[in-house]
Amino acid sequence: MEPHVLFSENDDVRQRIADGDEAAFTELFRHYYAQLRPFVQRFATTGADAEEILQETFVRVWLSRDKLPGITNLRSWIFTVASRQCLMALRTQLNDRKKITAFRQEAPVSTGEMPVDSASLAEMTLLVAEAVNRMPPQRQRIYRLSREEGLKPAAIAGELSLSVSTVKNVLVIALKEIRDHLSASGHVVSLLYILQHFF
Repeated sequence: MEPHVLFSENDDVRQRIADGDEAAFTELFRHYYAQLRPFVQRFATTGADAEEILQETFVRVWLSRDKLPGITNLRSWIFTVASRQCLMALRTQLNDRKKITAFRQEAPVSTGEMPVDSASLAEMTLLVAEAVNRMPPQRQRIYRLSREEGLKPAAIAGELSLSVSTVKNVLVIALKEIRDHLSASGHVVSLLYILQHFF
């Protein structure tokens, strides 16, 4: 049996993820991470770049989780998402190589999730609130509807008369702003950790 069969054919697992089950999503992350990494590394310049692409891929998967029950070949779909992230990364490298080089020198990226004790988590929670309060009103509202009210992108889009893709893009931007604010304050954690605890 192929290792991806559980997620490509098990409707229950996909439905649990679509319903926001973080434990099921973590299973999917661990399952596909190892499969995606060799593919992503073909396009990434460094290990840190590969990690960034992988994290962004799973952020996109999470934000599109409502689609999972209707996807026939989940593995193929996830690889397509990863391919798009690789393409975006390559375009960024070509258009802004100097800026990326400077960023790598000044802000090393963690390749794993650092242990976070309760005191650090409390501080991070305050920093996240600070980052959210600094966001433009619409971005802040979309984040709060997602995080505090648990609405899916489609529901948020309907309430605010926006497209679902716009809502998803805004949530990705919000996630990056939160991560950057945490990093600037000395908390370097993975995107997945931020996604699971603050999204």
